[in-house]
Amino acid sequence: MITNLLEDLLDEDDHDHEEEYDRHSVPGRTQGATLTEQSWYSWHAPYDDLESEQTDRLAAVQDQLVAYLDGTAPGPLRALSVCAGQSRDLLPILISHPRGADVRASMLELDPLNASFLHGALGSTRLTTVDVVVTDAGTTDAYAGRAPADLVLLCGVLANIDVPDTRTLVDALPMLCAPGATVVWSSYGESLADVDEVLRVFAAGPFEEVAVRRGGPWVVGVHRFAGVPVPLEPGRRLFGFRDS
Repeated sequence: MITNLLEDLLDEDDHDHEEEYDRHSVPGRTQGATLTEQSWYSWHAPYDDLESEQTDRLAAVQDQLVAYLDGTAPGPLRALSVCAGQSRDLLPILISHPRGADVRASMLELDPLNASFLHGALGSTRLTTVDVVVTDAGTTDAYAGRAPADLVLLCGVLANIDVPDTRTLVDALPMLCAPGATVVWSSYGESLADVDEVLRVFAAGPFEEVAVRRGGPWVVGVHRFAGVPVPLEPGRRLFGFRDS
């Protein structure tokens, strides 16, 4: 299992940055705290526990990413990771998969500490086609020069935005997707109540369902873009995280 490959590469102790967490709660949330009261760096702490619900979800996402790379034709690929965090999902796959060097990946992350983590992890690899961009992925300006992409990751994004923003984001995906692009997303926690609506939003748009895996406290979905890409519209707000 490659879930903890980043920690092995960095070979450092990050526990000074971590907060206590309940493994049965939303990742990284201290009991009684809101998202604005916590570090998005410590949000990733549960992924260090091999038996947590978060690592199970991460493994499910990674399985879909491996399946995507295994099934694509040879040649260069472009990927977008929206609100990439520490990229515990995509980066280990790019490091270990034979097609990893074919992927030009843009990892969009607003939190500078998470971006520093990513820079440190990348420094221990031979990857030269990964860009870490400190930016607000909730606006179309973040994607200028980086879209359209063959692979779009929305892992965790839909768990932290309201349903109206989910509709706005999915409606805007034709600006981010290349023809035939694959969109991988995940949700968990309280937002599981919205998953059926999320599926309806994708079904109402130019998307074909590829896979939906439900793991009890989480869902991982994969959809294929079957429409026609549209030009990126500058200055458009796509979503904002709840409590932020």
